[in-house]
Amino acid sequence: MGIFDSLTGGAATTAYKNNMQTIGTGLNQISTALGDNYTSANNYLIGSGLPALQAGYTGGQSSLGTGYGNQRIDLNAGYSSGQDALSQYAGQAQDAINAGYTAALGALGSGYGQGRDDLTNYYGQAQGQLSSNYGQARDDITSNYGQARTDLGNQYAQTQGYFQPVSNAYSAMAGSTQAGLQRYLNATGANGAAGSAQAAQDFTAAPGYQYAMDQSLGAVQRSAAARGGLAGGNATADILNTANGLAQQGYQTYVSNLQNTAGLYNTALSGQASLAGQQANASQNYGTALGNLGTTQGNQLAGISTGLGNQLASSSQSLGNALNANSTGLANAQANAYAGQAGALNSLYTGLGSALNANNIGLGTSLGGADANLGTGQSALNVGNGTGTYGAYNQVGSNLMNLGNQEQSAIQNATNAYVQNSNQQAQAQTAASGNLLGAITGIGKSVLGGLFS
Repeated sequence: MGIFDSLTGGAATTAYKNNMQTIGTGLNQISTALGDNYTSANNYLIGSGLPALQAGYTGGQSSLGTGYGNQRIDLNAGYSSGQDALSQYAGQAQDAINAGYTAALGALGSGYGQGRDDLTNYYGQAQGQLSSNYGQARDDITSNYGQARTDLGNQYAQTQGYFQPVSNAYSAMAGSTQAGLQRYLNATGANGAAGSAQAAQDFTAAPGYQYAMDQSLGAVQRSAAARGGLAGGNATADILNTANGLAQQGYQTYVSNLQNTAGLYNTALSGQASLAGQQANASQNYGTALGNLGTTQGNQLAGISTGLGNQLASSSQSLGNALNANSTGLANAQANAYAGQAGALNSLYTGLGSALNANNIGLGTSLGGADANLGTGQSALNVGNGTGTYGAYNQVGSNLMNLGNQEQSAIQNATNAYVQNSNQQAQAQTAASGNLLGAITGIGKSVLGGLFS
């Protein structure tokens, strides 16, 4: 770029021309590319898309028709096979039910007769065994009762024999001590003045009393003679005191001895009374034992008789109940067999009818479904064909619209570029002119400054 171009704006004009040429070339290329793409898209959609849709529609119709025909054939064949199988198995089931029913009736009749015979046989055996056991039990009880009575009598006699020596001993003790009891009662004053007088007489007559008195008084007299005062008052007082003391001491001992004798007599009486009570208890126990033995025997015999009667009654009642239950069970079993047969046949025929009905309904439903599916498929094909064709032409229109939009955008962009380029050219030219003038002014200042310096 020269100094003259900067001053005149020739550089900006040249740049603008170059930019316009470039923009025009770009617009031509955009138009060519959009036109080629639009032509290719139309050729693909119209030349290939529509024939492909038409071929798919035709093939779909053919497949639906073939499948529908095959479906009808298969449904009819299955229906016929199902009816044949149901009829065959219904006959077999009825034969099996009748055979089982006949066998059940025979088994029930045989079992009923055998059960009745067994019950009658066992009832007779039970009655014979009960009667035999009853007689044996009576014999055993009677024998044991006699033996027990003998044992009780022997034991009672043996007990009485043990009591006799003791009774003799107590009798001897009582006889030997009875006189001592009377003397003890006299000595204690229990028998009055006569008893007391007799007690004094018995005391002085007791063995050893006079000897003890003589020995004591002799000792007192010998002591007084030795002192030389045998005839004096002191000797007399000593003799009286000694005699009184000895009498009192001896009497107390005499009474104590009599008391012991009275105690032995009381012991003998108590022993005799106790022995008599024991003998009475032994007799009472013996009578009680005999009474209990008889009661026990009676209760046992009554229990045996009652038990035998109860068992025979229970056996007869059980036999009757068993026979009744057997007969009732047979009748119930036969009724159940008939009812079961009727129920089985009813279920069989009901099931056969239900199965045949369900088969027919299923066949009609399946055929209806096949027809409906065929119509649905054909309708879907037609709708799909129309939709595809519409979509193809819609795509063509969309392509054309897009092409116009793109051309419009390209022109808009070229215009914007042109305006922007023009603005940039003017700005550049203005800036270049300013810079050039500034430079010239600076040079002029420098030259003038050199001239005037």
